[in-house]
Amino acid sequence: MNKGAIAAVYLAAGQSRRMGTDKRALPWGDGTLGAAGLKAALRSSLSPVIVVVPPNDALAWLPDALLRHDKCRLVRCAACHRGQAHSLTCGLRAAMAEEADAAAVLLADQPFVTAETIDALAALYRRHRPDYLAFSRSGTPMPPVIWGKRTFPSLLALEGDAGGRQLFHHPHWRGLFCEGDKWIGMDIDTYSDYERAVMEQKRKEESFHGCWKKCDP
Repeated sequence: MNKGAIAAVYLAAGQSRRMGTDKRALPWGDGTLGAAGLKAALRSSLSPVIVVVPPNDALAWLPDALLRHDKCRLVRCAACHRGQAHSLTCGLRAAMAEEADAAAVLLADQPFVTAETIDALAALYRRHRPDYLAFSRSGTPMPPVIWGKRTFPSLLALEGDAGGRQLFHHPHWRGLFCEGDKWIGMDIDTYSDYERAVMEQKRKEESFHGCWKKCDP
């Protein structure tokens, strides 16, 4: 791995308790909700892309083409049922084995995160070299988050479902927040969230196609 490389840790091992069904397998565009963010990660400059899943995941949500991608690394996390911090630990250990200089944590239920968003965050991280760089919405930090390797020991010590948010306001760490569009940071936890997201995706697609019609000579 190149010096200074940023790995992606794609967390796809949640229990979908509030959804009541495997949200990763819900329809999204021409694929699944869980595949949408993974496609963005694989198209981005990040490498490798570490996909953290439950130990017995049948991967019905994950197309073979993405699984076979040369940047994709699948990690089955036996402790994922204990909370997001444990899934994060599995992903970070894989990133450390790849000698990554930093790790960008991405969630499988954030389908509006694009490769362009990921690369913009990565460019800011490389320019300023903070301990972490987080996307934020209305001043609230949230994934995607890029964590520098100095933070890895503290992240590995976390437990439960808090993830890395405990580090955001700790005075020991120097972080940057990057404010962005509310849809980018939206994570889909309930079916109501999913319905709103689908409506917004359709609106975006209609707006895109309308633009092309206007530009058509």
